[in-house]
Amino acid sequence: MEITNGVLKKVFKEDINEGTLFVPEGVSEISTLAISFLNNLNTLVLSSSVEKIDDFAITNNAFLTKIMLSKNIKYIGNFAFNNCTNLREISIPKSVLKIGDGAFFGCSSLNKIEIKGTPEISKTAFKECPSIQKIVLYKNLNLKNLLSFENPDAKIEFENEIQK
Repeated sequence: MEITNGVLKKVFKEDINEGTLFVPEGVSEISTLAISFLNNLNTLVLSSSVEKIDDFAITNNAFLTKIMLSKNIKYIGNFAFNNCTNLREISIPKSVLKIGDGAFFGCSSLNKIEIKGTPEISKTAFKECPSIQKIVLYKNLNLKNLLSFENPDAKIEFENEIQK
């Protein structure tokens, strides 16, 4: 794993233990292509120090099925999880302020999204995600953000309060 001044620059196949990658404390940012094209990555766990996922940071990981985002993450970049085709669920913590263009573009197995806060969501954040069946939103999330979701049959639930 290559880390410079708190920025994760590159992950190698050898850094993944039994399909799981733990991004260590002290990493505040994941840079472009840092965790990409890894065919042995199934689960990604981000430490609480991670606040930013750069554009195209975690792309084309075809076997990635589970992501545990940092509870302190603020920004999910453009195409950050592009083509993680086996990702099934994502829970966006209340700390997130922005979800960029195409952040989950091509996550074709994504079927459940939970957004615990009220981030700005790009209209294309969930483009090419035809399997979405359930979307759980905080009730005060601006309804214009629903344009981000393509599946008209997806069940949308509104929670009464921001969950921890």
